[in-house]
Amino acid sequence: MRHGERGQVLPLWIGAIITTLMFAFLAINYGNTLRYQIRAQNAADSVAQGLMSVQANRFNELNVALYGTAVEEYRLRHLLDGVLLAANDSGGCQDSYVSLNPATGAASQGTCETVYSNLASEYIASLNRYTTDIQFLNDYSNYASWTWFTDDNKLLLTHLENHCNQAAPTTVQEDGTDCIFTYKIISQKQRTGLLAVQEDAQNILVPGLGHASSLADDTENQQLFAPGQIDVTTCTKIPPVIPNFGPLQLAPQYAIGRAAAANVQVEEDWMQPGAIYDPAGRPAQTTFQPSETYTAFSPGTDSSESYNWYGVDFGGNAATAFVNFGVFNQPTYDNEFSVRMGWWNSVAIKPFATAPSVSSICP
Repeated sequence: MRHGERGQVLPLWIGAIITTLMFAFLAINYGNTLRYQIRAQNAADSVAQGLMSVQANRFNELNVALYGTAVEEYRLRHLLDGVLLAANDSGGCQDSYVSLNPATGAASQGTCETVYSNLASEYIASLNRYTTDIQFLNDYSNYASWTWFTDDNKLLLTHLENHCNQAAPTTVQEDGTDCIFTYKIISQKQRTGLLAVQEDAQNILVPGLGHASSLADDTENQQLFAPGQIDVTTCTKIPPVIPNFGPLQLAPQYAIGRAAAANVQVEEDWMQPGAIYDPAGRPAQTTFQPSETYTAFSPGTDSSESYNWYGVDFGGNAATAFVNFGVFNQPTYDNEFSVRMGWWNSVAIKPFATAPSVSSICP
């Protein structure tokens, strides 16, 4: 190489370095935008399912309150039977009369009066519990209405936005709120077109088994019991990590997330008190709701008086599971108390509302 040709590659090196730095500048800002976009989507998913869980929790609370009320009503009926029988010196207790011991002259009283007193006390206590259960049930029903649900969603969203930690506004809060985003409910509405559920004591009608409900779409009190769905967005303005590089200048970008959720029954339980064992019960093989005996009795000689009217026997019949069909067969041979109820939860679904404009969701 001649002496005059030295340094001719220097402009190429300078151009390559500048080009590399420009690509690095763009890559850094793009990576930052992508990071915030993922964060925006996570925030939208969390808020959508969190808002829908309000209705799911109320439905579950309503199930528990209804179940507890039904158990107490079953108990009341048995106790009232016992009270009436004892009052009429029947049902297995001895007549309410005073007899004298010929040897000692001591007076002895029949058992019916004692039985009546014990059962009357238990009946009053059960009636008070039942009244409280009914009050809870009414409260849950009132707050489970669609109007309450939509209003509570708006209040909850306002609370999430306004109660961020001002000392660290860019962090995710303990309640799951990502405070750098603004949140907006695009649409919330009830799920429609759902088929009514029909079942009997012998079979559960489920899809795919050749069973067909004779009922059409469920229209029973939709303002109270219809499950909902919600569509929400999140948005924040992202400042560039490096705002400019030479002639390149980047404007702030928006990170937008969108998600939807709906309430569905994720599980159905068959509760049969007196027949289903509590796996955590102590001692072992303790049923969830064992039979309750309030007062001992002396069976009479008449076979019609041998029934224990003073105990609350919730009954129980053996159920046969047909695993190939996903159903239980439950012939009812004896008196029993059982219930099938489902548990609710919010699940992610595809956004269903019309796509909003950026200006409508980003301040």
